[in-house]
Amino acid sequence: SIINLVYSLKKVRLKRNPYTLIVGAQMKKKASKELMKDINFRVILRKIFENGEISRASLAKTTGLSAATVSKIVSEQMDAGIVSEVGSEISTGGRKPILLSINPSFKIVFGVKIGLGYINLVITDLNGKLLLSGIEQTEPQIRPEKVVELVAGSLDRMRRSLAMPADRLLGIGLAVSGVVDPVAGIVRNSFLLEWEDVPIRQLIEQRVGAKTYVMNDVDSFSLAQMWKGKARNYRNAVFITLGSGVGGAIFLEGNLYSSRGGTGEIGHMTVVKDGRKCTCGSRGCLEAEASFEALANDIWKFSKTREVQRLYEEMKRTESSELEFIREALRIEGSMDEAFRNYSEIIGIALKNVVNIFAPEYILIGGEALEFKDHYLKESIEICKVNSFGRIVQGVTFDIDEMGELAWVLGAVYRVIEDTLFTVSTSLTGEVLE
Repeated sequence: SIINLVYSLKKVRLKRNPYTLIVGAQMKKKASKELMKDINFRVILRKIFENGEISRASLAKTTGLSAATVSKIVSEQMDAGIVSEVGSEISTGGRKPILLSINPSFKIVFGVKIGLGYINLVITDLNGKLLLSGIEQTEPQIRPEKVVELVAGSLDRMRRSLAMPADRLLGIGLAVSGVVDPVAGIVRNSFLLEWEDVPIRQLIEQRVGAKTYVMNDVDSFSLAQMWKGKARNYRNAVFITLGSGVGGAIFLEGNLYSSRGGTGEIGHMTVVKDGRKCTCGSRGCLEAEASFEALANDIWKFSKTREVQRLYEEMKRTESSELEFIREALRIEGSMDEAFRNYSEIIGIALKNVVNIFAPEYILIGGEALEFKDHYLKESIEICKVNSFGRIVQGVTFDIDEMGELAWVLGAVYRVIEDTLFTVSTSLTGEVLE
């Protein structure tokens, strides 16, 4: 097999194509035997992980490595406890091939999602299976120092509850709203949390002593959909989340389009000239026009009952209170056609823009606003289809999230698994090997 060594970062990063490896520096130089052994180890591990169950013979065939190399590396993985034998395939003649699988209980992963007024916390195994979860209510703009202490305390309590020793923790995945630099682990700007240039990864690692990975929350949501959801069947996809804010993420050729933050900010496209003031400082952003705050305001404006108006006046400006107000208003009045007509038009315009710019195969809509999808979603998609350029929309599949709240943190969990188990850290450089 051919393993391409492309030199640009200080890590060997195994992408969805396990044979494309990214290493630091532009120079070429022979990779050491130790490096190649580590690469082969992780290529095989990823292949086992992606297949769920696979035989040694199939590993040799799909990786291009020799049967002897595969057997030797698998033996090392089994000795380490990360891989186990789980059964056998149907034989086509001769001895039945033994199937291999990742040992999901080898390590645990701690996932954290920081929301507006709450923090979700989960512990999963290496297959992403939920072992324990919890939620902490917080003030809307919680300070980073409080987040660090809450994460440290919650991790300790949850780990003890599962009787998991500290060395079983693979790492921490943190999902947070805003412009995030995942390379440096810094939240550059979170308008919802009022954070700016917060080195949250460093703060948590210093306090907890565990490797921590930081992601934008919608990137985490979309990565979970590509890992566990129906989106895994598509290479080019756009994800839009509707709720207290509006988020977006983009996958191109199977990879998350990301950099040092600020990519996929669909919520900050302008949809209304000189419209509502957005948290980012601009006006008429999709987030300003289609947030829960905006929807609640329209419901109040068009409401015909004093009870709804009173509830609006008493509403706190948090995600949970805005959501509860919309629920109660619908319960009291039955429908809010005028408010949702405006909402559906704004979302439809945004979808049309996304289709025209990216021409994706797949668009998934998620977020808490799906609770009210019967009031707007069909109309929004129809507006998109009628107004999109040419026939481009005919190739788009529209879908909705079925994973729920877990998706928001599960992508960050996957990032921990991917970077820890399938990435080779090295200071070496090398040349193309055949």
